[in-house]
Amino acid sequence: MGAEEPRPSGRIERVNALVQTLAILGAGAWGVYTFIYEARIKPGLEPPAVSVTTSLVRAGERGDRLAIRSTVRRRNVGQAGVRVLGLVYNVTGVRVRFGETAPAGTGAGDGTDEDHVARSGAYVLEDPGIAILREGKLFAGATERDGQPADLNPGEEVSRDLIVYADRGRYDFVRFDVSLVYTRDDDPPVRLRFEHGPDGALHLRPRATCEAEPAACRVLRSTDFSTQLSLW
Repeated sequence: MGAEEPRPSGRIERVNALVQTLAILGAGAWGVYTFIYEARIKPGLEPPAVSVTTSLVRAGERGDRLAIRSTVRRRNVGQAGVRVLGLVYNVTGVRVRFGETAPAGTGAGDGTDEDHVARSGAYVLEDPGIAILREGKLFAGATERDGQPADLNPGEEVSRDLIVYADRGRYDFVRFDVSLVYTRDDDPPVRLRFEHGPDGALHLRPRATCEAEPAACRVLRSTDFSTQLSLW
């Protein structure tokens, strides 16, 4: 007697089993690829991102002199590790003159060629003000000395307190400007230097010129934040 031929239903079941097996293997391979991409590849393509916030509170007073506590928080809001290279504080006291109108040419035009317009008919700010404090710090990678490391992992936050003193007999409010310079943690370190602007403010600049080392300038990122506190 001849061998019995397989029934069509049996062949269909084997085909279905093969298709299901291939689907499971494909889903597993896709899951592995997705995990590797999300955990390894994607963070390597993301640029560094750091947010900076500052809070100012009165810490004490003696007569017209006030102690102001500044809390600066820097947080890695990206997916790549960050190397913080430098931090600069510029604290400025500003006086307000009442009963005066801002002169022409101080942001009071028709707005056609300006990016900011601010004019008061009741007072004038004595900008750029008077320097109360100019302070900067270079971290590891930005200086040839043994600087303190200031790396931030994704989601990590670090805070730093600073006490400054202001005379409310001389100023009506204090402006606190913070500037942060950083790169990805796997980028080559970039040497920085301090530079004073025309108004006396402190800035961070690459030690080498961008024309001489354009690659160093391309990897640098900066975040600036400004806040004010009334002394009234």
